[in-house]
Amino acid sequence: MAPSETMLESAAYRRMRAENPAEFVPRSVFFARDGGSGIDRRNSLWVKAALVYESLTGRHVDDGAKPVATSLLIRLADACHARIPRDDPPPQTVASVVKKELDDVKNELLDAKLGVPPNVAAAAGGVDVGGGENPPRKTTADVVPDEEGSDENKRVIDAIFLVVGFLSRLSRAASGISRDAVDEGFRSTHMHDIVTDVIKLENQLPLKLLLDVVDHVEDAVRDIAAAAPATEFEDLKECLEGYKLGFTRATFFQDVVRPFCWYYSPFFNKQLPAAAAAAPPKDGQTDSIADDPETGSRTLLDFLHDSVVPVVPRAASEKGAGGGKTSRMPTARELSRSGVRIAPGEDGRAAVEFDETSARLRLPALVYDFKLATVARNLLAREYEEQSKPVTRYFQMMNELVQEAADARILRRAGAVRGGGTSGAEVHELVKRINGYATYPSVFMAMDVQIEKVRRFHDKRMQNFLVRYRPGVIWASSVAAVSVVAIVAVRRNRG
Repeated sequence: MAPSETMLESAAYRRMRAENPAEFVPRSVFFARDGGSGIDRRNSLWVKAALVYESLTGRHVDDGAKPVATSLLIRLADACHARIPRDDPPPQTVASVVKKELDDVKNELLDAKLGVPPNVAAAAGGVDVGGGENPPRKTTADVVPDEEGSDENKRVIDAIFLVVGFLSRLSRAASGISRDAVDEGFRSTHMHDIVTDVIKLENQLPLKLLLDVVDHVEDAVRDIAAAAPATEFEDLKECLEGYKLGFTRATFFQDVVRPFCWYYSPFFNKQLPAAAAAAPPKDGQTDSIADDPETGSRTLLDFLHDSVVPVVPRAASEKGAGGGKTSRMPTARELSRSGVRIAPGEDGRAAVEFDETSARLRLPALVYDFKLATVARNLLAREYEEQSKPVTRYFQMMNELVQEAADARILRRAGAVRGGGTSGAEVHELVKRINGYATYPSVFMAMDVQIEKVRRFHDKRMQNFLVRYRPGVIWASSVAAVSVVAIVAVRRNRG
């Protein structure tokens, strides 16, 4: 199971979700989840349908086209689902049997609390009122007919929306333009909520399902086009026949995962991250993902996390394997006073490098945009239970660097922060809010070593009288200079 999936089941995630739902609870797009709201999901179906319809036909969805768009998405999901090879059902365990019994008891209590008549509850769950064994019951909320079909079919609908409706659009938009331009394009079409919903833990889908859809969606679209004269999609036949997804299983990492990681990364990167940053299978191995549960269960959030983790040389990793202390980073103003020059890194990774000879501290360039808070918090949640936490350690370091808005202004002038207001207040506030979700102490050895070097350099420099009391020395020197000038002027006037 991928780390993002494991985190969803933890009490820590439930606490994070309750404390700040804006960054964890989806707003407009809800994917199929156990315990999720059926009402929210049904309300978001037309949003998914609209994006898929526009990608397939090139036409904007108006009120009159909504029923056709929804029907097209459901029909496409049915066709794709029929083509995807079935996985063998997992063996039944004692834990699964106990869970089923507990769910049955919970549903009975819920029915009794809501006053649902026994015959209605029985119809919802396929229960024989007279007794006997029954298939698993459905909750009262599921008495309303569900046009999306089974849970498996719902997940296929989600995957089609992600692959056809969103990722293909992002892949095209990221070609040769800046992140700001991509942001502006999404905001101009009122897609900012969709952009942030896609990266949330609750909306992550396994790689295997995404690749299955990539494999079969074009054939499924052609099947619908072939039957179009006899269906409601007759006017769309020409558009459907000419549809091309734009990437394949073999190019998925290059054409989709790379721009996805580049766009969603909290750090600035001059170029799209190398394909290796997302840890894709080697050429010719994408066909075996179904046989590798660990790779097939990974999600886009997992690949984004991989892309921002620094590559630590093996020798350095072994050298620091024995442990080390976590030092506090001085504030940006303190570093400026001790002569440390801050410079931005532009490789998109959470790497900190300090060169004592030149007193240059290279930091990743944090990009302040509308999705940063959501991306950062979900990355922190994703590595919450891991031993090494590079993203968490970075934001802890930023919390130490930025004690006031003036510190944020120094980082902004140095290029270590991009975006946000010139006052630095927005970045200062955001860093403090994100740090509230960081676990202490969080260790990332490569970063801790560099921070300790900065700390030692700063402390040594501050032992110098002129450095430590530089503001006072400058003030006293200025006063003395002004006094000398005034005395000279007075004597000149007298003479």
